[in-house]
Amino acid sequence: MRRAIPIAIALTCLAAAAGAGTVHVPGDYVRIGTALLFVPAGDTVLVAPGTYRENLNWPKRQGITLLSEAGAAATTLDGGGGDTVVNIAQPVDSTTRIRGFTITNGWTAGA
Repeated sequence: MRRAIPIAIALTCLAAAAGAGTVHVPGDYVRIGTALLFVPAGDTVLVAPGTYRENLNWPKRQGITLLSEAGAAATTLDGGGGDTVVNIAQPVDSTTRIRGFTITNGWTAGA
């Protein structure tokens, strides 16, 4: 019986690591930027339709998906005209995705 406990714990940990989760904006987090700060690699941030006035700084993790529920016609990231709308300061790989948004009112020096 003592051998079964460590094996069960190990299998539970492996199953948790293998599963990707989904957080909802605005259900779980009011702001997209906050959701991005807290999701682990491999998770999805699913965004409800609407206009979100934010300037996002992408976290230093691979494999995050930022996805709108209803597509670009219904979901807008509005940078407010004062800064970059989505800033990705480090290289990301093909497991990192942003899909289904209209991105507007961004600004960058020299543009």
